[in-house]
Amino acid sequence: MLLFLAFSAILLISANAGFHEDCHQTLREGRLRVEDVAETLASREINRLLLLMSDTKEQIKSFKPEKLSFSPQLQDLIRIRDGQPPCPQPNATMFTTSTKSTTTAQPTTTAPSTTQSDSTTNGNTASSQTTDTPNQSSSGAPSSSAAPEEHLEEPNIELNKKQSKEFNPSKVYVTRTKDEDPFSWYMKTLHYYMRRESEVCNNQITDLNSITEDQLFGYFSTLAAAHPGPFCSLCHRFTEEIHSRVLKPNSLLITDDEYHISHLLYNHFPSPKSICTAIAPGCSEDYALKVGNLTESVVCLECTACMSITNVLQHKIFLQPAMLDQVYYWLRGNLFHNICAELCLAFQGYNITLFPNGLTYDGCQNVMKKKFYQLIDVATVITRPERFCSLEIQWCELNEQPNALHCLREMCQEYFKDTPQTRWLCSQIPDRPEQADAFLNIRQVKVRKEKKDYHMKFEQRNLHDEL
Repeated sequence: MLLFLAFSAILLISANAGFHEDCHQTLREGRLRVEDVAETLASREINRLLLLMSDTKEQIKSFKPEKLSFSPQLQDLIRIRDGQPPCPQPNATMFTTSTKSTTTAQPTTTAPSTTQSDSTTNGNTASSQTTDTPNQSSSGAPSSSAAPEEHLEEPNIELNKKQSKEFNPSKVYVTRTKDEDPFSWYMKTLHYYMRRESEVCNNQITDLNSITEDQLFGYFSTLAAAHPGPFCSLCHRFTEEIHSRVLKPNSLLITDDEYHISHLLYNHFPSPKSICTAIAPGCSEDYALKVGNLTESVVCLECTACMSITNVLQHKIFLQPAMLDQVYYWLRGNLFHNICAELCLAFQGYNITLFPNGLTYDGCQNVMKKKFYQLIDVATVITRPERFCSLEIQWCELNEQPNALHCLREMCQEYFKDTPQTRWLCSQIPDRPEQADAFLNIRQVKVRKEKKDYHMKFEQRNLHDEL
């Protein structure tokens, strides 16, 4: 008996030692991945936004007067009026226009969140990686009576290479206030818990009450940075559906000028790959393979994931007017400000085909506000959980009650066994489906999932070419 107890104690000590070692190693690997993904993704997104704005301005300049339809309401909002204030400068880093206003040299004071400030001395100005993007010009489109354009070079975006012990990822959106950039804040949060190795890995867990905040958030950070599992595929396909159903303006239903403004706004939303990699940096390696690998647990979790996300979107954001207003004012101070400042600097002083009465900063901001709340109204209807998950993308059966516990056996067999914190839990679940369902007490309610036609079509796509 004593020998048996001693042998059990040795096995327990060995298991704990193995867990601690694996946990520490996982956190180190995850931390390095967060550092790499944060800089790469920020640089790529800033480059994309710069190219998008440059291409948009060139496209607007190239429009011919034939066969263009106009919205009287939009044109009235953006037209030049007497005493029109000058165009403000975009925030530094995200856009780097240096072209002077085409109307007057005095600064504008349109709103507290968009007042003129010295971009070069902004305390929140973040650096980003040096890009290969050619220098852009924001000079306006020429007209028959306009003076020759003054082409001023934009400064290239440069990455601050200074070595620092503190992880300080580049900011994608740089505001004029001290508000934290969401991307930078999230990357710092992941990195913070991945760095707390002793707190996450060394504390002994005896029951649920003994789990500390560091262990809980460290576990979720581990999943995001090192073992994202089914999340990559679920996130990419869900976000792709949102892009195609919500973020696509219909050229048949709106006028040409409104369509191009909407198209510019919607294109500023990151791609599904960028969104999912930002949420879970662990998806970055072999991204196409992870997204296209529709395993048993991925298929099982589809309904749970879709219903959970859409419920959060509806009840925490779309149906909360105060939250929507906070989101709008944050966007107004950075994204909308940068878009409107760029367009104003390029086109306010010129009568071009798409904006025959000119384009003003204040008018553009009003259009962006209108478009934002219109987009929310559309998204609120389309993403109703039952409609979207059951009827639109068919991830749920009608009246299905999803439960992540139903997929725990599948997740353990495919993914969770590689995560140090869940390895012991997964070892307790029987391998056979019937025995596992009995162990988890889900025999009466579990819905068996099998691949459908939309799974087959997705697997046949060449994601490597698309991504």
